[in-house]
Amino acid sequence: MALTGDLRTFSFVDILQILAKDKKNGILLVEWTDITVVYYIKDGEVIMARPVDRHSRVYADRDFDLLLEKLRISKEALPKTVQRFLIERLNVREGVFSFTPGFMRYGSNYPVVYPIDKIIMMASRHLTQEEVERKISDEMLLFELAEDYQEKLKNIELTPEEREVLSLINGEKAVYEIRKESNLDSLIVDRALYAFLALGIIKRKKKERKHKPSIALDLLMKIIERIKEL
Repeated sequence: MALTGDLRTFSFVDILQILAKDKKNGILLVEWTDITVVYYIKDGEVIMARPVDRHSRVYADRDFDLLLEKLRISKEALPKTVQRFLIERLNVREGVFSFTPGFMRYGSNYPVVYPIDKIIMMASRHLTQEEVERKISDEMLLFELAEDYQEKLKNIELTPEEREVLSLINGEKAVYEIRKESNLDSLIVDRALYAFLALGIIKRKKKERKHKPSIALDLLMKIIERIKEL
């Protein structure tokens, strides 16, 4: 199924999270107001980006290696295209996107200088207040670290502020407490929490359910006590 949407309501964090989660293959087309760019996705990683002037050019080639030969792009140069046409545009909001899965035939290996987890973290630093409120809407929320959080952090370079936020997550502190104790701007804290959630580094802590005594059982015990008194 194709994935489509508007960047004003569907952030790059969310788009990339979906691609990474299922390790998708395909092509992601983003039409900004000033440029249209196609991103080539292999196993959930963005391996190349290139601008196109017509949509028909995007679907003219289905073999990625042959496309590289046609464009005269070496495998070593692929990360530079991701830097120029994705990393440097993560703050842009005006545009629409569509993802077509399983379109390209990819070869075996291509260099990945910007792992998708790293790009998700970078994209989160551009989230607006309105965007973070979609997931961090309640300041009483409790988060805890995922069991494999250290493994998920290996491809990510956190800022000192993000490390501070992460250090305060223990399943006991609510969002408002993390904001207060970190001495950071609330938006910075919420951006970090949003990214950590998207990357599976943290998860919402489930509220413990208190077992209330059964009303029927309580009534039965009272009846038994009454009978004993007769």
